[in-house]
Formats: sequence, C-alpha cells, structure tokens
Amino acid sequence: MNEDAYLLARARAVRIVPLTAVGAADGLSVLRRAADDVQRRLVDVEAAGGPAVMVRWAPDVEPVSGAVGDPLTHREAAPSQSLTLGAAVRLCWPDPELTLYPGGAVAEEDVLAACVPPGDGLLREGMALIAQTSAYRSALRVLRACGYLAADAGDGMVRLGPVVAAWSERDVDELRRGYDLLPCQVEEG
Repeated sequence: MNEDAYLLARARAVRIVPLTAVGAADGLSVLRRAADDVQRRLVDVEAAGGPAVMVRWAPDVEPVSGAVGDPLTHREAAPSQSLTLGAAVRLCWPDPELTLYPGGAVAEEDVLAACVPPGDGLLREGMALIAQTSAYRSALRVLRACGYLAADAGDGMVRLGPVVAAWSERDVDELRRGYDLLPCQVEEG
C-alpha cells in the first residue's frame, strides 16, 4: 500500500484528523491529493484540540447508502433521532443567514425540551423531566457517536458535529427554507 493511500485510510478510520497530526503543509496537500484521487474531499472541522479535517465524499458523488426498503443495507433514523437532530440544529444555528457550522453551543436540557410537544405548561414540564432519561437523551448519544453532534465535553452543552460541516450547500439551503419548521422551545407566556 502506498503512503498516500495509507494516510487516507487512516484519516477515514479515525474520522477527525487534527491539523497538528497531519504535520506541515506538505502532509495536508498529500492527504488532499489522496482524497481527490478517489473522489473524496477534506472538510475543515473544529475538534477538541483545535482545527482538524475530515474525509467526506466529493460533492454530488456520495453513493446511496443501500436500497430503500432493504433492511440489510438501508437504515432509517429513529423519529426521536431525527427530532433531536432537528432541535439541535435549530438551537445551535440561531440565524439561518449565517453559516451552519460550527454554530453555537446550547444546553442539553434546551435541546431535550425542544423535543417535547407544545401544550399545557405543567404537562410540558413533566414531559421535559421524562425526556431527560428517554429516547431523546439516547438520541443525543447516537448523534454524537455518528458525528452529527460533537462529542460530549462533559459541560452539558450540545454542539454541531463534523458530519454537519460536510453537508452540501444544497442541503443547507433546504434547511434554510424550512428553518421555521425545525423544533425549538417556545416560551409560553
């Protein structure tokens, strides 16, 4: 295996490569060239230790992840995961005119509360309490493990993850058009 292919395989395996690990500009250009050779691209992301890169498919090349309806190759996100991701995106991205990634940080409790349906304030408080240990809390763990949300830093905050940085401009534009449909906690007055 040549050195370029090895670097690319390692970058894909570890998911996020800190720029300090890549080394000098030569190391980054070698990794970028290796990615380009196989229709991939490097996406700049923020990691715990500072700037980093992540290997993703080149625009308009990403293959379908299995045949729809085939349970062995196609996996749909659970509704709780989709709702939790929608709430996190909305709350971490308060202004859709700005860039989506890296966005801001928001308290986990705010994301969980945004997943609870609007209604009676007392009922809402009770449901928000249940949400602390429910499928929504589990969805946060899954979304972090998959890279949609940043790894848990232990500070009780939710941040958008590196996978969001790799979303196409077309996908982000779609989110902008439907921004008001994303779940968010509405202050009841």
